[in-house]
Amino acid sequence: MPDNQFSVDDASRLVVAGEKTALQARRATRWFRVFVVMQAVYALAFTVSIDVAGVDYWKAFAPFLLVTMCIWMIALLHRQSAPRHGLRNMGIAVATWFALYTVMLDPALQLFGLSSPWWWVLAGVIAIGPIVACLFASSRR
Repeated sequence: MPDNQFSVDDASRLVVAGEKTALQARRATRWFRVFVVMQAVYALAFTVSIDVAGVDYWKAFAPFLLVTMCIWMIALLHRQSAPRHGLRNMGIAVATWFALYTVMLDPALQLFGLSSPWWWVLAGVIAIGPIVACLFASSRR
């Protein structure tokens, strides 16, 4: 069995190479945080444009769908550097946002007659909560 002996110079070069690789890996996964923030901003803009600005549903939904498809296609291209279960969790969060807002919060605000724009903005912020939660889960190493 050969004897493995490293000089101090070889060991320090290996440590520096490992640190450099770790830094590059952290840089490679930064896109996911931007992806989560963009999805949350577009989801909030969608809900605010419908209920506060009074835009027709389909006129607001078409650009939202187009932008969402674009950022998801970019995310799928970079899925190798995504955090573990990151894209799956984001898909679940977007579906939860859509169901939470369209099935629960929007009808509840209409039922109680809360017509102030601040109620609608608050409902939109609450609805994007699952998407924003993916941001903090992705920060783990």
